[in-house]
Amino acid sequence: MSGKHAIYVVLKSKDGQIESKDHGLLNLINRHHCDTTLVAFHRDWNTHCLHHFGYVLEIVDVGYEWSYE
Repeated sequence: MSGKHAIYVVLKSKDGQIESKDHGLLNLINRHHCDTTLVAFHRDWNTHCLHHFGYVLEIVDVGYEWSYE
């Protein structure tokens, strides 16, 4: 069995573009099976960002690693 896991996310923030390895953000991406197009993902992402950062961060890119079991 193989799986894709997010290991970093590139974000557009108020301070410009940043690369983040924030565990909360990565866990959220992985919990939605790395499908950042889902409506449920966007709802959870917006809620998480507003709660922790005070505004919604825009995803520019996600870095993945593949695991093979």
